[in-house]
Amino acid sequence: MAEPCHRCTKLVYHAEEVRALGRKWHKLCFKCAECNKLLDSTTGTEHQGEAFCKACYGKNFGPKGYGFAGGASGLSANSTTKYGQSDGNVSHYAQAQAAPVMNGGGGSRFGGGEKCPRCNKTVYHAEEARANGKKWHKLCLKCAKCNKMLDSTTCTDHEGEAYCKACYGRLFGPKGYGFAGGASGLSMDTGRAGEITTENVSHLAMAQAAPLIEGNNPKPKYGGTDMCGRCGKQVYFAEQAIGGGNIYHKACFKCTTCGKNLDSTTLTQNEGSIFCKACYGKHFGPKGFGFGQALQHTA
Repeated sequence: MAEPCHRCTKLVYHAEEVRALGRKWHKLCFKCAECNKLLDSTTGTEHQGEAFCKACYGKNFGPKGYGFAGGASGLSANSTTKYGQSDGNVSHYAQAQAAPVMNGGGGSRFGGGEKCPRCNKTVYHAEEARANGKKWHKLCLKCAKCNKMLDSTTCTDHEGEAYCKACYGRLFGPKGYGFAGGASGLSMDTGRAGEITTENVSHLAMAQAAPLIEGNNPKPKYGGTDMCGRCGKQVYFAEQAIGGGNIYHKACFKCTTCGKNLDSTTLTQNEGSIFCKACYGKHFGPKGFGFGQALQHTA
């Protein structure tokens, strides 16, 4: 025997039958009570005997609040009356999602987006950049000193401000020999802008500056290159020759007596001067018969 349609209450015959929500419907009657979209057994949902599509059901009877398009100020779910709302039957899940906004914990009143640390305006997903544990507008994530655009790999943080690594090192990194400040200015920042101190210098920085501070190395005041053992001028890497424990210009690395060019295998040294082996033997080697100076026989 044919059963009545749940919506129009007319008889439903087999050819026009749809089964859903435990009832029989005419195919054209089984549609959303809100938007009139035709439904089937997989897309229909029920509320108080009425059929709804999932979108309209969520909009009318689903939880409201942070992340549910209703704003935390309207946190609610349906009551027992049609389209009625109450805050007495909100799920724990919805309350937890709304908590940051309801408790004044960081989002805007509507929507819940976090604030950009630079401009203090809401950051939405399409314009979001994450760095230093915070959300920024993509155009706000730039160095506070040189305005270079940054990302999560090039960004450093100091007192809530973002800096590129170069500016961070120059402003807040260690100062001293090898750190662009000279050994006379060996220092590090105190944490306050523009202020430095010599009380918190790392052992590494002190060790690097020690040769220059203590005056026990003939290196120049600026730059850090070695001095030539002959002419006393700076020796750069491309013109460097090493021998006898000292560094020389290639043009200076020659015998003091005869001017012959030397290398590490033909070098000999005496009192800070370098000689070829022949001149060294002639000047400082043993004297006598068979050693380059014949004995003078007297009558």
